[in-house]
Amino acid sequence: MPSRRSFIAAGAVAAAAGLAGMADTPAEVDAATAKAPSSLALAQARWLQRTMPQAKLSDELVEKIAGDIDGYAPVAAEFRKATLRNWDEPDFVFFAGPEARKR
Repeated sequence: MPSRRSFIAAGAVAAAAGLAGMADTPAEVDAATAKAPSSLALAQARWLQRTMPQAKLSDELVEKIAGDIDGYAPVAAEFRKATLRNWDEPDFVFFAGPEARKR
């Protein structure tokens, strides 16, 4: 039985591979005009390739994943700017079990 760590890592690889397939560049964009991924993004994608041999990530897919990592970096930076205060509430409250039916 795989450990939680290997399960989470496999899920991260699957998600990254799925995102790489969704974010294909249009055909009319020339390869020469496409910006190369940063060295940090390439290092992260190659780490995935090295640590998850069962995912069989090709070098081409690693390049795509690195490009996606760079593409989502501004979104992540904006997300980190948001701050929550103690009085901020979640959008919903989840109740499980028989007690939930009474509410």
